[in-house]
Amino acid sequence: MRFRHLLTLTILFAPLATLVAQGQARERDQRADSLRDRIEERFATRVQEELGLTNDQAAKLRVTGQTYGKRRRELRERAHQLREALSQQLQPGVAANADSVTRLTDALVELKLTSAQAAREEMREYAKYLTPVQRARLLVMRERMFHHVKGAHGHRGMGRRHRDRSWM
Repeated sequence: MRFRHLLTLTILFAPLATLVAQGQARERDQRADSLRDRIEERFATRVQEELGLTNDQAAKLRVTGQTYGKRRRELRERAHQLREALSQQLQPGVAANADSVTRLTDALVELKLTSAQAAREEMREYAKYLTPVQRARLLVMRERMFHHVKGAHGHRGMGRRHRDRSWM
């Protein structure tokens, strides 16, 4: 009788535990998004100041950054999925499927090329309203910020959403 009662309680509360876990994950994601938004805003202000951007240039930079930032996030998410799948194939002691490994490796290389092309397109877009010196300084600032964030957070076990570089 106790077993049946315990089983009934387990069946009743299992969905509740799932909902609680989903709520915690959603809250964590919201905090991460909020932090990312604050970092992006501070970075944008610093860029405007250090590059001497006009308000018009700053507004265009934000629009371009948002447009290409979405693309970068999508490419990073796809790269993460591919690396996870490749990691599964390359587990020690488990025979890897050569066809899968080939497809995944080729897809990662192709994704790197696509990412490089997207970066080139973004820089061309910046060239429409930034001077060459402003573009170069922006590139250097973005790389420094990326390395700073990666060094500060990349090795603390933070999830991939926390390493998003949409502000770059």
